[in-house]
Amino acid sequence: MRMLQVCNVGRIMGGTAACAWTVVRSLPEFQHTVVFLSRVAADTRVVFDDCEIEQWDKVTAARVRSSGADVVLLHNTSARRAEGPLPVATLLYQHSRITPAASDLRVYCSRLLAECCGAEADTVLHQAVPTPIGRERRFDTRALRGRPVVGRLCTPAPRKWPEMLVEFYAELAQRHPEVAWEFVGCPAKLKDPLRTACAGQAQFFEAAWSARERLLHWDALLYHHPTLTESFGRTAAEALRAGCIPIVDRRGGFQEQLVDGCGHLCTSVGEFSNAIATLFDPGEKLRQSRSCRAHGDREFSLQRFREELLGRLRALAVGETA
Repeated sequence: MRMLQVCNVGRIMGGTAACAWTVVRSLPEFQHTVVFLSRVAADTRVVFDDCEIEQWDKVTAARVRSSGADVVLLHNTSARRAEGPLPVATLLYQHSRITPAASDLRVYCSRLLAECCGAEADTVLHQAVPTPIGRERRFDTRALRGRPVVGRLCTPAPRKWPEMLVEFYAELAQRHPEVAWEFVGCPAKLKDPLRTACAGQAQFFEAAWSARERLLHWDALLYHHPTLTESFGRTAAEALRAGCIPIVDRRGGFQEQLVDGCGHLCTSVGEFSNAIATLFDPGEKLRQSRSCRAHGDREFSLQRFREELLGRLRALAVGETA
């Protein structure tokens, strides 16, 4: 069976492209074509090396028909980017609030988004994330070191890196001068201000698919944004599977991923600071790290996602033949 997936942005660092990659890994028996509605970056082609990659300006019935696809999976495709109805069974995976393209079945990345769109809870399909590369071979030294490493991993889009973060990190760095800070995907204009805010104790890494390996090194993933609420927040799930403790906003999809004892949901600088303070207790840090990993493996595995996605595709097939 041939599946055609459609993503808006041709960069693998984005959440929807990463989700499409996860679909490919979850359904190895399918033939996969992945279409991007913008320029496809070189590293995206490398990551999707065993798929057919195409770039379109719009999804049309004629293009879908010529692709030979048996089923189409639209990732957050808006109505203005697709001319429907499409000639084959179509599942739309909605990742944010949009005016969606026409589809035969729709699922949502989180309960929060489903509720915002007036959909029922049974339409939610949480993403999976892969096991971090090298996790099983690597000896975990995090519990043995005294100086915590706290990182932020985010796409380099300016809206994901507001200038208000400088003051936020300055406050945390003042309270916890022993912490080493790392940033993945930070725009160039914020590097010097953040380095100063962290009293020189900051390292920066370029956004790349391989940068997720930093999660195996970090004691905690810290994510705060004063105004932007994540519908799902895939990096928290990736952190869990790496045994990296998420310390994140008590908002959006993060609340659906974390449970008691597996990370921290925070609403103020004080709560973020208190969560970071727990990293200085080696026993507590090790316990939480192991709990995060077990929870992440249970809730965000490729096998769990595969079973749920196949169930949706079967429902789609039944609808087509009814």
